[in-house]
Amino acid sequence: MKTRDKIIHASVDLFNEKGERNITTNHIASHLGISPGNLYYHFRNKEDIIYAIYTEYADDLVRNFESLENINHPLDSILRYMDIVFQLVSKFRFFYSNLPVLLSKNPALKERYSEMQRAIKAKVSSMIKTLQQDGMLNIKDDEIEDVTSLIRITSTFWLSYLQTQQEETYIEDSNLYDGLLKIFSILSPYVTDLARAEFEKARQHYIFLEQQAQ
Repeated sequence: MKTRDKIIHASVDLFNEKGERNITTNHIASHLGISPGNLYYHFRNKEDIIYAIYTEYADDLVRNFESLENINHPLDSILRYMDIVFQLVSKFRFFYSNLPVLLSKNPALKERYSEMQRAIKAKVSSMIKTLQQDGMLNIKDDEIEDVTSLIRITSTFWLSYLQTQQEETYIEDSNLYDGLLKIFSILSPYVTDLARAEFEKARQHYIFLEQQAQ
């Protein structure tokens, strides 16, 4: 693995474990057994490292979203979306823990993030419309944008919310699954009788995964 990639991966691990605010470039260099000068050859500062990490995150997201195009069943698309969200929040949890601060310190990161969020919102809205058209959700056209926003808010800020509710800085995977179950709660009032049994089966699947992770 190239030194640049080692720096990125080590930074993710340290940021997740100790919190991004508690880790400096010197910590990262020491963890890797390289000199600070070697690190600065690849990155000017910590903000550059975080931008590189987000680029990796965005590439993962695009790759995973492309896989949604091959799923024919609309409910399966939503479930796959939830899996993608869980995997990325788990992998880059430090980013979700301190999102507003990280974006405020790095205009380039904020611009890239906003661009990606617009694409995600459009994708989620499209999936909800498909569920509506297939008779699985009884939702009005003018409600779709609000429901889409609620799903995005929940998936983006659930980790931050949890950290205001407990003393531990590290959030267990079982707590992340609980966030996914909140998305089911958002959609549940709109689920039709046609889709209720399938919807409940999917919800029970995530309840089981949450219990397994405890």
